[in-house]
Parts: sequence; C-alpha cells; structure tokens
Amino acid sequence: MLNEGLVGIVAGIITTWILFIGKEFWESRVVPYLQELRYQGVKIDGAWSGYTKVEGQEAVEGFESDTRLFLVQSAHKLTGSFTFTFKNSKKNFTLDFNVSGYMWEGYITLNFLPKDRRITSYGTTLLKLHDGGHSLLGQWCFRDVEAEKVISIPMSLGREMK
Repeated sequence: MLNEGLVGIVAGIITTWILFIGKEFWESRVVPYLQELRYQGVKIDGAWSGYTKVEGQEAVEGFESDTRLFLVQSAHKLTGSFTFTFKNSKKNFTLDFNVSGYMWEGYITLNFLPKDRRITSYGTTLLKLHDGGHSLLGQWCFRDVEAEKVISIPMSLGREMK
C-alpha cells in the first residue's frame, strides 16, 4: 500500500510538471506563432530615430534630444530598446530603456523601463503611424526625477531605411 501511494505521488508530480511545461510551450511558442501567421496589419519593426527641440515649456526650456527606438514585432505585441540623449545648457546625458507595448489600429502605446535599475526615470508614449508607415508622431510622458513631476514632450520618429 505504501508503494502504491508513493508511485501515485511521484506520478502526480511528474504529470504536473508535464502539464506546466506543455502550457508554457503553448503560450510562449504556439500562440505567438499562430498570431503572427494570422496577423494582417502593418509591420513597424526595425529602427526608428528622431530629434526633438522644445522651447517655451518652462520645465524643459532649451531641451534637445536625439532618440533611437528599435522595435521587434510579433503581431500586435511590441518589444525593443530605446536610447534617449538629453541636451540643454545645464547637462547632457544618455539613458537606455527596455520597451514593451502594442499597436492597435495605427496607434502605438509603449512603456519605457530603464535598463539600469538604479535609474528611477521611466516613461510611456502614445504614437500615431503617419506618412504611409514612415513616421511616428505623438507625445512622450516621463518622470522628471529632479522636479518630481510628469513631463510631456512631443515625439517624432522616422523609420531608418536599410
């Protein structure tokens, strides 16, 4: 009887692991593959870059930035990286972010988390696809760690051609 109970416990544990691994494989490989296969929308993956100069906004007066966004697309889901170079009369710095988000009906929503976890500035953006898929226009909202408030600036990115 003890043998049968032990065999039942071991079989239950092995079955649980098989089901867990099968579920993970289904969700991480099969479902994205099927979504990508059925996806009929525009492809926006690849490199995007832009330049912004903001004047007249008190919080970011004289602000200039160079930006580079690299996106990987799987159907509506977007991931990638973002590099933001800040320049004004007081300071210059560069921040690198991991990007995640999605695209729906020509609108792109992205969330930016710093690659360096010691940095507490993060942001989000809402962009609209323009010019037949060659540019993204919208607003970037981010946490200004010095003023402890949310700053919103215009963002314009152009597709980098291969």
